Amino acid sequence: MPSTDPSQSSESHTPHPEIGNLLMMTDRYTNEEWAAQIAETQKKVVVNKDVVHPRPAIGSREFAETIDHTLLKLDATPSQIDALCSEARTEGFKSVCVRLPYVSRCVSNLKGSPVVVACVVGFHEGTHDTYSKLQEAKAAVDAGAAELDIVINHSILTQASQSQSSSGNATTTESLTASNTAANSKPFSGSPPPAIGPYSIPESDTTGEVIPDYSGIYKELASLRSLCPSPTVLKLILETSQLTPPQILACAHLAAAANFDFIKTSTGFNGRGASLEDIQLMSAAAQYLSTKTKSNDGSPVRARKMQVKASGGIRGLDDAVRMLEAGATRLGSSSGLWIMQESRERGGKESERRPGATRLYTDDSAY
Repeated sequence: MPSTDPSQSSESHTPHPEIGNLLMMTDRYTNEEWAAQIAETQKKVVVNKDVVHPRPAIGSREFAETIDHTLLKLDATPSQIDALCSEARTEGFKSVCVRLPYVSRCVSNLKGSPVVVACVVGFHEGTHDTYSKLQEAKAAVDAGAAELDIVINHSILTQASQSQSSSGNATTTESLTASNTAANSKPFSGSPPPAIGPYSIPESDTTGEVIPDYSGIYKELASLRSLCPSPTVLKLILETSQLTPPQILACAHLAAAANFDFIKTSTGFNGRGASLEDIQLMSAAAQYLSTKTKSNDGSPVRARKMQVKASGGIRGLDDAVRMLEAGATRLGSSSGLWIMQESRERGGKESERRPGATRLYTDDSAY
């Protein structure tokens, strides 16, 4: 498998009035080359649903640090944002996750605290053009955000199946055929032949296949990584409710190639939230993409393993524990106070300071 290190991609400097001298990545692979690499990932990733991943002890400080305390409603008020920060500081959450207009306010509120500020980019549709995402990312980092949760343009992977189903035609910026989508909506039953894996696209279904614009997705992700280098943490929101397992694996492959730190399930605003199957598949993909083995020709896509963030529909301790044991290392939730109260009670670590009635206790929606 050829190296997909973004540092080996071509670069071009493109002046932009809002961003300045933008380093725009160009692609060193054709869509056909990307498709071949991604097909290897789809073929070789196998999920072992019996694996229970280690997690922090319930009620511990480390358990609290798995939570990104989230408020992304468009009608959020300054007082609610202040309460979000106070709760995160008190509970010891990893971050608060907010929209761009509230980043600087959160940074000010959390000064002197280990809690960092995460900002969403391209939220929630993901279909914003690349320059808009770059502009938003730069503004967030300039305002003090340490982490960015970026929505992938998942429509590139999904629109073609719908279009091709009705017209029989598609362009290279579109996606897998409808037959591929149907064929890969679930693993094959029984033991697959050695040449394929449970998420492979059967050869019989690839005749006339239109390759999605993998190159366009990669260039956007690599440009964001170039603009916001480490230690800024980049999480790629896949919107798994809208994708088939092979498409999820394609996103994971491109995120790893672009050197992202996390792959994340959902925005919470489009379809269902995280599922155990999503987390298990994404965790298995992250492991495969970072491991030197004979099965990937000894050439991992990314030497450091990506982490997995579960987001959407995590409203209590049982939800949180299931996601962590399935392979997530971070949880995005607006119900962090409920989760921590339950964890202290169940873990026998009920503190003298119990959270009182707040915005989050009277608001049971996802975000």
